[in-house]
Amino acid sequence: MATTQQADYFSTQVVRNRRFFIPDWDERRKNARTLCLVGGGCEWCAPEFKVERRRFPFFAFEFVSKGKGHVILDGTSHSVSAGHAFFYDPNMQHTISSDSAEPMVKYFFNFAGVRAKQLLKALDLSPGTIIRVLDVSRIIALLEEVIDHALRGGAGGQRSATIALEHSLVLCADGQQTVETKLDPAYASYLRCRGHLLRNYTVLANIEEAARNCGVSAAYFCRLFQRFDQETPLTCLNRLKLSQAIILLREPGSQVKTVAGEMGFRSAAHFSRAFKAWHHRTPQSVAKE
Repeated sequence: MATTQQADYFSTQVVRNRRFFIPDWDERRKNARTLCLVGGGCEWCAPEFKVERRRFPFFAFEFVSKGKGHVILDGTSHSVSAGHAFFYDPNMQHTISSDSAEPMVKYFFNFAGVRAKQLLKALDLSPGTIIRVLDVSRIIALLEEVIDHALRGGAGGQRSATIALEHSLVLCADGQQTVETKLDPAYASYLRCRGHLLRNYTVLANIEEAARNCGVSAAYFCRLFQRFDQETPLTCLNRLKLSQAIILLREPGSQVKTVAGEMGFRSAAHFSRAFKAWHHRTPQSVAKE
């Protein structure tokens, strides 16, 4: 069954999102030897964002990439900000709220099956755990891969998404610090710049524009990525545009030229070359699915 972008449990208290849901998760769970991925994505929380649940059907891993918020896990309260990760299971009462002045941008991933409990236990990331990760950029890059693979759909996309998610969980466990660990100021600047790309990639024409919007030079913008990231800001920007393009191309009546324009490419030909280099398929073939 194809991946969708809607699920009953997804919050509506967001200003932007990149999310996915795999409807046949329950059927796959019965025979799954690996983590059974259910859904997830990235959410730009609204100032009033608040989720309160007594129970939840899945195991969950959430990671804050920007802003501030508050989490209550089984009665224990925590303040969270960029670099914090937290975990809960189907039996854990939890409340997640965003700071109204600095709303959170957070990733969330839900999974099920025997492997879920075993993996979290093996990594010492039991439900109720909250940690800070210093190598935020590497975790974000992997979580973006999870979303990219899941949105591509199909058995191959789901397998790749699951592998990337397990990898990110292992890195969180290996790189965890105490909750109170502070971030380097330059790293905070990098997170602000990367966050700008993540929020505005559809309307950004180039890195120079992104740098101006962030109040830094293009050279410094690139140096931040060189120091803290595994991809250049241009690679990041194009990947985000092309990932979104897949969604638009699959809409009924979509046209390659229109999608290219919406994603800010100077021509349909330029868009097609970039798309094929990244996805190894033409945009026309995706549009016919």
